[in-house]
Amino acid sequence: MTDIASLDKPTDAPTTTLSDLRRIARASKVHDVYVFAGTNLGRDTLTARMSIAEFYEMSAVGNRETVSKEEYAGEFVAQRKLIPGHAKDLALYVLRGLVVSAIASRQSSNRHIEPEIYKIRDDLAGGPYAALQPLVCNIRACKPGGGDLPMDFAAARGQPIFRVSLASSQKLWVVDGQHRREAFGIVIKYLEDANKNNSYPKTKSSLYNPHIESSSGKFDETRSEFWREAYDLALQECSVTVEIHLGLGLLEEGQLFSDLNSKGKTLHTSLLSQFDKSDAIAALIGDHLTEGENPIIRFSIKDDSDAKSWNSAGMTLKDVIMINRLLIHGNNSAKATPPSVVNEKRPFIDRFWTVVQSISGFGYENQRSKTVAGQPVVIKALAKVAFDHAYGVPRLRDEEGLRILYDAIFNKKLSFQHDELLWRALFMNDETREREFPGINEFVYLGDQFKGGEFDEKNGWVRFGPAQNDIVPRLGDLIRWRLNLKNRGYAMKARAKGLEGATSAE
Repeated sequence: MTDIASLDKPTDAPTTTLSDLRRIARASKVHDVYVFAGTNLGRDTLTARMSIAEFYEMSAVGNRETVSKEEYAGEFVAQRKLIPGHAKDLALYVLRGLVVSAIASRQSSNRHIEPEIYKIRDDLAGGPYAALQPLVCNIRACKPGGGDLPMDFAAARGQPIFRVSLASSQKLWVVDGQHRREAFGIVIKYLEDANKNNSYPKTKSSLYNPHIESSSGKFDETRSEFWREAYDLALQECSVTVEIHLGLGLLEEGQLFSDLNSKGKTLHTSLLSQFDKSDAIAALIGDHLTEGENPIIRFSIKDDSDAKSWNSAGMTLKDVIMINRLLIHGNNSAKATPPSVVNEKRPFIDRFWTVVQSISGFGYENQRSKTVAGQPVVIKALAKVAFDHAYGVPRLRDEEGLRILYDAIFNKKLSFQHDELLWRALFMNDETREREFPGINEFVYLGDQFKGGEFDEKNGWVRFGPAQNDIVPRLGDLIRWRLNLKNRGYAMKARAKGLEGATSAE
């Protein structure tokens, strides 16, 4: 460990290079950290609070990329590789937290908040509350237990607090939280650029870059003042809790990293959907679709275990959320969706659910035995077809086609009964399917590995299989063929590709 007291003393060796001067300047910088002392399972630890900017400056991550730098030569690796996408997602979470905090600060002082400020909040997906969990670090450059750390005793409100003086070489090596740390850096850089240039950063990877109506592209005074306040919050008021372990070596730090990242239990998707309101799609169900005197959704929404038997009613929360994702995004991306995106498509979502609930038997007891629409995969297929016609790629958008789809459902022109032969088309080979439904193979291609399900001869039920990512688009193709809607073109391309493969194999 660097002897802090010796840094003020002249050295016998002359300083000969600029690099030496920079090294000494870095080593001379001291951070005073105020901490509580305690133990964690019998091991001495310190607990500190510091701003995200301070933490970012004082910490380092022991992954291969960092350790390969000359500055950290000789340090050991005890971290996995950084995942940039995960860090960016966390950065968006932190940025929205700062935006919400800046708004709350204005509200507490009764300051006026313009609509464009609320729009910033709504453009960034998030729930009713946000917080950062404690980070876990290790000071490597000290003796085990930290007995050689310069420490002064202080007292605040009757609590024992210590001031620890750390040289810049005594980094807080992150054991748990490297992606949060990277997120802090991303947010600080974003806010620095936004305030320096008085405009949103224009790179594709920018955290938040909405279109604003301005000939110069610069912030107006409202946005300029608000983003300055958010930046001040990041640098001064937004703090994190850090648990600091002392003098752990490679084996101890590596074990702690492993334990912290492997002992927790991941939340089940249905439970996550029930409690996580950071996604406006999930929040939409409780806030809009199922509440009020005249709710849009009239069937019951249940836990996974209660809605999968063939004599059940309703749908699982997970399936309803997935269908709403398809209606809003056209895919099943699990990323949180901001309220502004959901609000724009509420009329479209409301109309879809109103139409599909007109299907005979759907939503009632024994719905799966009454109608193929009782299986969520069918509703997902309808949602994808509806999205493509309303918001999909330009060649598939077709307002008239969407009207035809809804009319066919509402007026029973498209049958969802089990005895409708169309729904068994995914269980047929190419020859049989084409014979039963001339021209359908221009819309539908299954391939050798496709498993669509089966027809239960005894009960007369169409049972679709579990591979929903494969089945949903093919069911959509059946519907497109039946109603003479636009062909998405997948079948012909896939068939041609398959023939090319067969020719090359010969």
